[in-house]
Amino acid sequence: MNAFSSQARQRIKEFNTGRKLINLRKASTAFDSKEVYAKAEIHEREPVRQYPLSGAMKTVPGNIARPPYADTGELPYSLFSNQILLHDAASVEKMSRAARLARQVLDFTCTLAKPGVTTDEIDTAVHEEIIRQGAYPSPLNYHGFPKSLCSSINEVICHGIPDGRPLQFGDIVSFDVSCFIGGVHGDNCATVIVGDEQEKDEIGVDWRGVPYLSTFDKPEDEEMMRSGRRLVHAARESLYAAIEECGPGKCLTSVGGAIQEVSDSYGYSTVTKYRGHGISSEFHTAPYVKHYRNNDTLELQPGMIFTIEPMIVEDAGDCFEWDDQWTVATTDGGMAAQFEHTVHITRDGVEILTLPE
Repeated sequence: MNAFSSQARQRIKEFNTGRKLINLRKASTAFDSKEVYAKAEIHEREPVRQYPLSGAMKTVPGNIARPPYADTGELPYSLFSNQILLHDAASVEKMSRAARLARQVLDFTCTLAKPGVTTDEIDTAVHEEIIRQGAYPSPLNYHGFPKSLCSSINEVICHGIPDGRPLQFGDIVSFDVSCFIGGVHGDNCATVIVGDEQEKDEIGVDWRGVPYLSTFDKPEDEEMMRSGRRLVHAARESLYAAIEECGPGKCLTSVGGAIQEVSDSYGYSTVTKYRGHGISSEFHTAPYVKHYRNNDTLELQPGMIFTIEPMIVEDAGDCFEWDDQWTVATTDGGMAAQFEHTVHITRDGVEILTLPE
């Protein structure tokens, strides 16, 4: 199930390193710049609706170590809910291993997003791949979550449950992939646009280095795709702007400010309800990272490991939860995109743990 050649892996790695930021921030002929923005009004997208879920919750072989909630869905008392863990060298190594695996599986997941494929089918493939690697899919039975990854489509912001809906051309899909291995969790997320690819680079490439689609049957399809690309690009740019604000002695509040500055510059909104988080043997711990301007004061210290996961949306950032008690969507139907990295504060800067090998 390893879908990448060494050349493709190198291309993905180059597009995920901070050294490439100057290139990432240049507008492409594939979408409008920050200064020019017209949301796709021609192509009316049908709202995403809940489809039936498949079968019983998937199982994990007994020889694979699992988090405490795996069997019951109940979270034990947290040791670090309000205490910030400073990881030592041995812990950082374990966290790096989990993060690398989460990244590997995320990149694999994104290759599966094709028109006609259901997110339930993608969930099955991801579940099997994580198990094959000797890990446990962290979302599975976390507070009763029924699947092994989160798949959030179009106006769904986060925590989407994979189901029987076939992906459609132009869908904006965020995949949040997490795994538990070696006693700790790895966590990351990325967004792709379904069907926006071709063999030859004619108008630019996406964050993976995959060439954008350059010809369309209908002008409204091109307008829809350009609008989606711009949103995805902005979400990813906001993540890297936030990471640039990380380092020993810096203040956590700068992370949220950097994200909102990018979001505002594109005319979008950043979701304020959900946050990044510390991560370790527990899935979600302090510090909790706001993705908007705030007055929190927390000095970043070497050994801190946490996620930054901005959710950028068209129109307002208001949201609501479906009756499945998980899926979160924009109230006004605006499209959403999300990217997430797990980062480690070092003595001389910041290390992104969720980079491809």
